[in-house]
Amino acid sequence: MIFSYRIDGCQITDIDKNLIEAKLQKLEKFDVRITDESVKAHINVLRGTRHNSPNYKISIQLTIPRESLRAEASGKTIADAVDEIEREFRVQIEKLK
Repeated sequence: MIFSYRIDGCQITDIDKNLIEAKLQKLEKFDVRITDESVKAHINVLRGTRHNSPNYKISIQLTIPRESLRAEASGKTIADAVDEIEREFRVQIEKLK
C-alpha cells in the first residue's frame, strides 16, 4: 500500500503515521484486492481551531483496483478518528463483497 499525507494546521509524529498505516493495513484481511501493491491511501489530517469542536479531522481515500473508498471522522485524538475510519471502511468493504 502506498501512503500519501496532506497535513494542515498541525504536525503528526511517526507514531501517529505508524498508527494510521497499521489500521489501514488491518483492512487487508477483509478483501484480497487491498493487498495489491497498487493500492493508494491518500490521508488528509486537519487540526481544528474551535474550542468546542473535535481537535482532529481526518479523511482517507483508498484507491483499490476497480473501486475507490472514502471515509472521514473527527476526534479529540488522531487515534479516535482513525478508529472510526477503520469501522467505516469495514462496512464499505463488506458491501463490496
